[in-house]
Amino acid sequence: MSAAYMEPDSFRMHLNSLIQGLRNVTFMVQKQKADLAGYEEWYTKFVHDVTPKPLMRWAVKSRNRIVKESDLELLSEARIRWVANWVAKEERRFTFPPRMSSHQMLAAIFSDPGNPRVGVVTVSRRWVDKALPDYELLHATREIFIELSRLLHAGHAAAGVTLCAMDKREPDCVTPDINVHPLGCMDINSGLRQKHVDLGDGFGISEVEHCITREEQQVKKANQRYGSFSVTASGPIEAAPQLMESARMVLRKDKYHMPMVCSYRDGKIVDMISPNFFDQNGKYLTFHRLADRVETLRADGIVLVIEAWWAPDDKRDAQGLVIPPRDREDRQEVLHVAAATRAGERFSLLTPFSRGESGEIVFGETISGPDEELGVFGPFLPIFERWKQMDERDER
Repeated sequence: MSAAYMEPDSFRMHLNSLIQGLRNVTFMVQKQKADLAGYEEWYTKFVHDVTPKPLMRWAVKSRNRIVKESDLELLSEARIRWVANWVAKEERRFTFPPRMSSHQMLAAIFSDPGNPRVGVVTVSRRWVDKALPDYELLHATREIFIELSRLLHAGHAAAGVTLCAMDKREPDCVTPDINVHPLGCMDINSGLRQKHVDLGDGFGISEVEHCITREEQQVKKANQRYGSFSVTASGPIEAAPQLMESARMVLRKDKYHMPMVCSYRDGKIVDMISPNFFDQNGKYLTFHRLADRVETLRADGIVLVIEAWWAPDDKRDAQGLVIPPRDREDRQEVLHVAAATRAGERFSLLTPFSRGESGEIVFGETISGPDEELGVFGPFLPIFERWKQMDERDER
Protein backbone atom coordinates (compact mmCIF):
# COMPACT_ATOMS: atom_id res chain seq x y z
CA MET A 1 0.00 0.00 0.00
CA SER A 2 2.76 2.43 0.92
CA ALA A 3 4.70 1.90 -2.31
CA ALA A 4 1.52 2.49 -4.34
CA TYR A 5 0.35 5.51 -2.36
CA MET A 6 0.43 7.91 -5.32
CA GLU A 7 -1.27 5.42 -7.67
CA PRO A 8 -4.99 5.39 -6.81
CA ASP A 9 -5.98 2.17 -8.61
CA SER A 10 -3.00 0.17 -7.33
CA PHE A 11 -3.45 1.55 -3.82
CA ARG A 12 -7.09 0.45 -3.77
CA MET A 13 -6.16 -3.04 -5.01
CA HIS A 14 -3.55 -3.52 -2.27
CA LEU A 15 -5.90 -2.10 0.37
CA ASN A 16 -8.65 -4.58 -0.57
CA SER A 17 -6.17 -7.46 -0.47
CA LEU A 18 -4.75 -6.40 2.89
CA ILE A 19 -8.12 -6.00 4.62
CA GLN A 20 -9.15 -9.48 3.50
CA GLY A 21 -5.80 -10.89 4.62
CA LEU A 22 -6.08 -9.28 8.04
CA ARG A 23 -9.58 -10.67 8.55
CA ASN A 24 -8.40 -14.15 7.49
CA VAL A 25 -6.01 -14.25 10.47
CA THR A 26 -8.86 -14.65 12.96
CA PHE A 27 -10.66 -17.09 10.65
CA MET A 28 -7.56 -19.31 10.51
CA VAL A 29 -7.02 -19.18 14.27
CA GLN A 30 -10.66 -20.12 14.92
CA LYS A 31 -10.44 -23.01 12.45
CA GLN A 32 -7.42 -24.48 14.24
CA LYS A 33 -8.58 -23.83 17.82
CA ALA A 34 -8.67 -27.53 18.75
CA ASP A 35 -4.91 -27.75 18.21
CA LEU A 36 -3.95 -24.49 19.96
CA ALA A 37 -2.76 -24.55 23.57
CA GLY A 38 -4.82 -22.40 25.91
CA TYR A 39 -7.01 -21.17 23.05
CA GLU A 40 -10.09 -20.37 25.10
CA GLU A 41 -8.13 -18.16 27.50
CA TRP A 42 -6.08 -16.02 25.13
CA TYR A 43 -8.58 -15.86 22.29
CA THR A 44 -11.41 -14.89 24.63
CA LYS A 45 -9.21 -12.12 26.05
CA PHE A 46 -8.44 -10.89 22.52
CA VAL A 47 -12.14 -10.73 21.62
CA HIS A 48 -12.92 -8.92 24.88
CA ASP A 49 -10.15 -6.36 24.27
CA VAL A 50 -10.82 -5.55 20.61
CA THR A 51 -14.61 -5.75 20.34
CA PRO A 52 -15.14 -2.17 21.67
CA LYS A 53 -12.48 -0.71 19.37
CA PRO A 54 -13.89 1.22 16.39
CA LEU A 55 -10.95 0.29 14.16
CA MET A 56 -11.52 -3.43 14.60
CA ARG A 57 -15.25 -3.06 13.92
CA TRP A 58 -14.36 -1.06 10.80
CA ALA A 59 -12.03 -3.87 9.64
CA VAL A 60 -14.79 -6.48 9.91
CA LYS A 61 -17.37 -4.30 8.15
CA SER A 62 -14.87 -3.31 5.43
CA ARG A 63 -13.97 -6.92 4.69
CA ASN A 64 -17.65 -7.84 4.38
CA ARG A 65 -18.28 -4.88 2.12
CA ILE A 66 -15.30 -5.64 -0.15
CA VAL A 67 -16.26 -9.33 -0.50
CA LYS A 68 -20.03 -8.95 -0.76
CA GLU A 69 -20.77 -5.47 -2.08
CA SER A 70 -18.15 -3.11 -3.53
CA ASP A 71 -14.88 -1.28 -2.93
CA LEU A 72 -14.50 1.11 -0.04
CA GLU A 73 -15.34 4.72 -0.80
CA LEU A 74 -11.92 6.36 -0.69
CA LEU A 75 -11.25 10.09 -0.39
CA SER A 76 -7.98 11.83 -1.24
CA GLU A 77 -7.23 14.42 1.42
CA ALA A 78 -4.54 17.00 2.01
CA ARG A 79 -3.84 17.85 5.62
CA ILE A 80 -2.29 21.31 5.94
CA ARG A 81 -0.23 22.12 9.02
CA TRP A 82 0.86 25.72 9.52
CA VAL A 83 3.39 26.46 12.28
CA ALA A 84 4.37 30.02 13.29
CA ASN A 85 6.20 29.17 16.53
CA TRP A 86 6.16 26.49 19.24
CA VAL A 87 2.68 27.55 20.40
CA ALA A 88 0.92 29.03 17.34
CA LYS A 89 -0.18 26.15 15.10
CA GLU A 90 -3.17 25.43 12.91
CA GLU A 91 -4.31 22.38 10.95
CA ARG A 92 -6.87 22.12 8.18
CA ARG A 93 -8.11 19.38 5.89
CA PHE A 94 -9.02 19.70 2.24
CA THR A 95 -10.45 17.11 -0.14
CA PHE A 96 -8.99 16.95 -3.66
CA PRO A 97 -9.36 14.73 -6.73
CA PRO A 98 -7.23 11.58 -6.28
CA ARG A 99 -4.84 12.36 -9.13
CA MET A 100 -4.15 15.99 -8.21
CA SER A 101 -0.45 16.60 -7.51
CA SER A 102 0.92 18.11 -4.29
CA HIS A 103 2.06 21.19 -6.22
CA GLN A 104 -1.44 21.71 -7.59
CA MET A 105 -2.86 21.32 -4.08
CA LEU A 106 -0.46 23.96 -2.75
CA ALA A 107 -1.37 26.35 -5.55
CA ALA A 108 -5.09 25.91 -4.83
CA ILE A 109 -4.66 26.34 -1.09
CA PHE A 110 -2.50 29.46 -1.26
CA SER A 111 -4.61 31.18 -3.87
CA ASP A 112 -6.71 32.26 -0.88
CA PRO A 113 -5.31 35.65 0.24
CA GLY A 114 -6.43 34.97 3.82
CA ASN A 115 -3.92 32.18 4.36
CA PRO A 116 -0.91 32.72 6.70
CA ARG A 117 2.23 34.35 5.31
CA VAL A 118 4.76 33.53 8.06
CA GLY A 119 6.14 30.28 9.46
CA VAL A 120 6.32 26.93 7.73
CA VAL A 121 3.57 24.91 6.03
CA THR A 122 3.44 21.15 5.54
CA VAL A 123 1.07 19.48 3.08
CA SER A 124 0.47 15.76 3.72
CA ARG A 125 -1.25 13.48 1.23
CA ARG A 126 -3.81 11.20 2.90
CA TRP A 127 -6.06 8.39 1.76
CA VAL A 128 -9.11 7.95 4.00
CA ASP A 129 -12.23 5.81 3.83
CA LYS A 130 -15.49 7.75 3.99
CA ALA A 131 -16.60 5.39 6.77
CA LEU A 132 -13.44 6.14 8.81
CA PRO A 133 -12.69 9.84 8.20
CA ASP A 134 -10.39 10.39 11.20
CA TYR A 135 -7.78 7.79 10.22
CA GLU A 136 -5.35 7.77 7.34
CA LEU A 137 -5.52 4.26 5.86
CA LEU A 138 -1.89 3.20 6.33
CA HIS A 139 -2.28 4.22 9.96
CA ALA A 140 -5.60 2.40 10.36
CA THR A 141 -4.41 -0.87 8.84
CA ARG A 142 -1.17 -0.75 10.83
CA GLU A 143 -3.13 -0.51 14.10
CA ILE A 144 -5.17 -3.56 13.08
CA PHE A 145 -1.94 -5.41 12.20
CA ILE A 146 -0.60 -4.63 15.71
CA GLU A 147 -3.74 -5.99 17.38
CA LEU A 148 -3.49 -9.21 15.37
CA SER A 149 0.23 -9.47 16.16
CA ARG A 150 -0.69 -9.36 19.85
CA LEU A 151 -3.14 -12.19 19.25
CA LEU A 152 -0.49 -14.35 17.55
CA HIS A 153 2.07 -13.43 20.22
CA ALA A 154 -0.34 -14.62 22.94
CA GLY A 155 -0.94 -17.89 21.08
CA HIS A 156 2.78 -18.54 20.65
CA ALA A 157 3.45 -17.68 24.30
CA ALA A 158 0.75 -20.12 25.48
CA ALA A 159 2.40 -22.86 23.41
CA GLY A 160 5.84 -22.01 24.81
CA VAL A 161 7.10 -21.00 21.35
CA THR A 162 9.16 -17.84 20.78
CA LEU A 163 9.47 -17.87 16.99
CA CYS A 164 7.09 -18.45 14.11
CA ALA A 165 7.92 -21.29 11.73
CA MET A 166 8.42 -19.21 8.60
CA ASP A 167 11.24 -18.65 6.13
CA LYS A 168 12.94 -15.39 5.10
CA ARG A 169 10.51 -12.78 3.80
CA GLU A 170 10.60 -9.45 2.00
CA PRO A 171 10.97 -6.81 3.27
CA ASP A 172 13.64 -7.72 5.83
CA CYS A 173 11.62 -6.28 8.71
CA VAL A 174 9.28 -9.28 8.45
CA THR A 175 10.94 -11.91 10.64
CA PRO A 176 9.92 -15.09 12.53
CA ASP A 177 9.85 -13.03 15.74
CA ILE A 178 6.22 -12.34 16.65
CA ASN A 179 6.37 -8.82 18.04
CA VAL A 180 3.66 -6.73 19.68
CA HIS A 181 5.06 -3.54 18.18
CA PRO A 182 4.75 -2.20 14.59
CA LEU A 183 7.24 -3.43 12.04
CA GLY A 184 10.11 -1.01 11.46
CA CYS A 185 9.17 -0.64 7.80
CA MET A 186 5.62 0.51 8.58
CA ASP A 187 6.20 4.25 8.28
CA ILE A 188 2.84 5.98 8.60
CA ASN A 189 4.37 9.46 8.29
CA SER A 190 6.69 9.11 5.32
CA GLY A 191 8.42 12.25 4.09
CA LEU A 192 7.70 11.07 0.55
CA ARG A 193 4.05 12.02 1.05
CA GLN A 194 4.77 15.47 2.48
CA LYS A 195 5.76 18.84 1.05
CA HIS A 196 7.15 21.69 3.17
CA VAL A 197 7.22 25.40 2.35
CA ASP A 198 9.02 28.17 4.24
CA LEU A 199 6.57 31.06 4.05
CA GLY A 200 9.33 33.57 4.81
CA ASP A 201 11.12 33.11 1.50
CA GLY A 202 8.57 31.03 -0.42
CA PHE A 203 10.96 28.16 -1.03
CA GLY A 204 10.40 24.50 -0.31
CA ILE A 205 12.23 22.69 2.49
CA SER A 206 13.62 19.31 1.48
CA GLU A 207 14.14 16.39 3.82
CA VAL A 208 17.38 14.46 3.32
CA GLU A 209 18.13 11.36 5.36
CA HIS A 210 21.49 9.63 5.72
CA CYS A 211 21.62 6.25 7.46
CA ILE A 212 24.78 5.38 9.38
CA THR A 213 25.51 1.76 10.30
CA ARG A 214 27.27 1.11 13.58
CA GLU A 215 30.81 -0.12 12.98
CA GLU A 216 32.97 -1.36 15.82
CA GLN A 217 36.08 0.21 14.28
CA GLN A 218 34.41 3.62 14.37
CA VAL A 219 33.32 3.02 17.96
CA LYS A 220 36.92 2.25 18.86
CA LYS A 221 38.08 5.50 17.23
CA ALA A 222 35.42 7.47 19.10
CA ASN A 223 36.53 5.96 22.41
CA GLN A 224 40.12 6.87 21.64
CA ARG A 225 39.14 10.45 20.84
CA TYR A 226 36.64 11.19 23.60
CA GLY A 227 37.20 8.51 26.21
CA SER A 228 35.02 5.54 26.98
CA PHE A 229 31.44 6.02 28.12
CA SER A 230 28.17 4.14 27.90
CA VAL A 231 24.50 4.72 28.54
CA THR A 232 23.31 1.96 30.84
CA ALA A 233 20.04 3.46 32.10
CA SER A 234 16.79 1.72 31.14
CA GLY A 235 14.75 4.84 30.43
CA PRO A 236 15.08 8.43 29.20
CA ILE A 237 14.81 10.16 32.59
CA GLU A 238 17.51 7.98 34.12
CA ALA A 239 19.68 8.28 30.99
CA ALA A 240 19.76 12.11 31.02
CA PRO A 241 22.71 12.49 33.47
CA GLN A 242 24.75 9.88 31.58
CA LEU A 243 24.07 11.63 28.30
CA MET A 244 25.07 14.98 29.80
CA GLU A 245 28.40 13.49 30.86
CA SER A 246 29.06 12.12 27.37
CA ALA A 247 28.00 15.45 25.81
CA ARG A 248 30.52 17.31 27.97
CA MET A 249 33.25 14.94 26.77
CA VAL A 250 32.36 15.57 23.13
CA LEU A 251 32.03 19.36 23.51
CA ARG A 252 35.32 19.61 25.39
CA LYS A 253 37.12 17.81 22.56
CA ASP A 254 35.31 19.08 19.43
CA LYS A 255 34.19 22.55 20.66
CA TYR A 256 30.68 21.83 19.38
CA HIS A 257 27.99 19.18 19.79
CA MET A 258 25.60 18.09 17.06
CA PRO A 259 21.92 17.70 18.04
CA MET A 260 21.03 14.13 19.00
CA VAL A 261 17.66 12.53 19.72
CA CYS A 262 17.13 9.07 21.24
CA SER A 263 13.68 7.50 21.12
CA TYR A 264 12.73 4.88 23.72
CA ARG A 265 10.12 2.16 23.83
CA ASP A 266 9.66 -0.14 26.83
CA GLY A 267 12.92 1.08 28.36
CA LYS A 268 15.06 0.46 25.28
CA ILE A 269 16.46 2.80 22.63
CA VAL A 270 14.67 2.08 19.34
CA ASP A 271 15.98 4.99 17.27
CA MET A 272 18.85 7.49 17.29
CA ILE A 273 19.06 10.46 14.93
CA SER A 274 21.05 13.66 14.61
CA PRO A 275 18.63 16.27 13.20
CA ASN A 276 20.05 19.32 11.45
CA PHE A 277 18.25 22.57 10.70
CA PHE A 278 19.55 25.84 9.30
CA ASP A 279 17.07 28.40 10.60
CA GLN A 280 14.18 28.75 13.03
CA ASN A 281 11.50 27.63 10.57
CA GLY A 282 13.59 24.56 9.85
CA LYS A 283 13.74 23.91 13.59
CA TYR A 284 9.95 24.15 13.93
CA LEU A 285 9.55 21.69 11.07
CA THR A 286 12.18 19.31 12.48
CA PHE A 287 10.42 18.88 15.81
CA HIS A 288 7.03 18.36 14.18
CA ARG A 289 8.65 15.67 12.05
CA LEU A 290 10.15 14.20 15.23
CA ALA A 291 6.59 13.96 16.55
CA ASP A 292 5.73 12.04 13.37
CA ARG A 293 8.66 9.74 14.05
CA VAL A 294 7.59 9.15 17.66
CA GLU A 295 4.13 8.15 16.44
CA THR A 296 5.51 5.83 13.77
CA LEU A 297 7.84 4.11 16.27
CA ARG A 298 5.24 4.00 19.05
CA ALA A 299 7.99 5.56 21.19
CA ASP A 300 7.07 6.22 24.82
CA GLY A 301 10.13 8.27 25.75
CA ILE A 302 12.56 10.70 24.18
CA VAL A 303 15.84 12.43 25.03
CA LEU A 304 17.28 15.48 23.28
CA VAL A 305 20.93 16.52 23.55
CA ILE A 306 21.71 19.88 21.99
CA GLU A 307 23.74 23.08 22.22
CA ALA A 308 21.36 25.97 22.83
CA TRP A 309 20.92 29.55 23.96
CA TRP A 310 19.31 29.95 27.37
CA ALA A 311 18.17 32.77 29.65
CA PRO A 312 17.03 32.26 33.24
CA ASP A 313 13.78 34.24 33.04
CA ASP A 314 11.14 35.59 30.64
CA LYS A 315 11.45 38.97 28.99
CA ARG A 316 8.73 40.31 26.74
CA ASP A 317 8.60 42.82 23.91
CA ALA A 318 6.19 45.77 23.51
CA GLN A 319 3.47 43.43 22.23
CA GLY A 320 3.80 41.18 25.27
CA LEU A 321 5.46 38.35 23.35
CA VAL A 322 8.29 36.39 24.98
CA ILE A 323 11.70 37.36 23.58
CA PRO A 324 13.52 34.11 22.75
CA PRO A 325 16.96 33.66 24.37
CA ARG A 326 18.67 33.74 20.96
CA ASP A 327 17.63 37.42 20.63
CA ARG A 328 18.67 38.54 24.11
CA GLU A 329 21.97 40.16 25.10
CA ASP A 330 22.09 38.28 28.42
CA ARG A 331 21.83 34.86 26.75
CA GLN A 332 24.10 31.99 27.76
CA GLU A 333 25.41 29.05 25.78
CA VAL A 334 24.39 25.77 27.39
CA LEU A 335 24.48 22.06 26.82
CA HIS A 336 20.89 21.00 27.16
CA VAL A 337 19.71 17.45 27.84
CA ALA A 338 15.91 17.20 27.94
CA ALA A 339 14.06 13.96 28.67
CA ALA A 340 10.35 13.19 28.60
CA THR A 341 8.03 10.20 28.69
CA ARG A 342 4.54 9.56 27.43
CA ALA A 343 3.54 8.94 31.06
CA GLY A 344 4.17 12.62 31.82
CA GLU A 345 7.69 12.60 33.32
CA ARG A 346 9.84 15.64 32.41
CA PHE A 347 13.46 16.34 33.28
CA SER A 348 16.13 18.75 32.05
CA LEU A 349 19.81 19.30 32.64
CA LEU A 350 21.49 22.57 31.64
CA THR A 351 25.24 23.03 31.75
CA PRO A 352 26.33 26.62 30.96
CA PHE A 353 29.69 26.96 29.23
CA SER A 354 31.96 29.63 27.83
CA ARG A 355 34.90 29.64 25.46
CA GLY A 356 38.32 30.67 26.68
CA GLU A 357 40.80 32.82 24.75
CA SER A 358 42.45 29.77 23.23
CA GLY A 359 39.11 28.12 22.45
CA GLU A 360 38.95 25.79 25.44
CA ILE A 361 35.54 25.03 26.88
CA VAL A 362 34.91 26.23 30.42
CA PHE A 363 31.89 24.57 32.03
CA GLY A 364 29.68 26.14 34.68
CA GLU A 365 27.64 24.32 37.28
CA THR A 366 24.92 22.03 35.93
CA ILE A 367 21.38 22.84 36.98
CA SER A 368 18.50 20.41 36.76
CA GLY A 369 14.77 20.17 37.22
CA PRO A 370 11.48 19.62 35.39
CA ASP A 371 11.39 21.23 31.94
CA GLU A 372 8.66 23.64 32.98
CA GLU A 373 10.81 25.13 35.75
CA LEU A 374 13.74 25.72 33.40
CA GLY A 375 11.56 27.10 30.62
CA VAL A 376 13.08 24.95 27.89
CA PHE A 377 10.31 22.52 26.89
CA GLY A 378 9.11 24.40 23.76
CA PRO A 379 10.64 22.05 21.14
CA PHE A 380 8.93 19.06 22.78
CA LEU A 381 5.42 20.53 22.52
CA PRO A 382 4.65 18.81 19.17
CA ILE A 383 5.69 15.47 20.72
CA PHE A 384 3.58 16.04 23.85
CA GLU A 385 0.59 16.83 21.64
CA ARG A 386 1.15 13.68 19.57
CA TRP A 387 1.32 11.50 22.68
CA LYS A 388 -1.97 13.03 23.84
CA GLN A 389 -3.56 12.16 20.49
CA MET A 390 -2.23 8.59 20.75
CA ASP A 391 -3.68 8.32 24.26
CA GLU A 392 -7.06 9.54 23.03
CA ARG A 393 -7.01 6.82 20.36
CA ASP A 394 -5.86 4.27 22.97
CA GLU A 395 -2.82 3.33 20.88
CA ARG A 396 -0.55 1.37 23.24
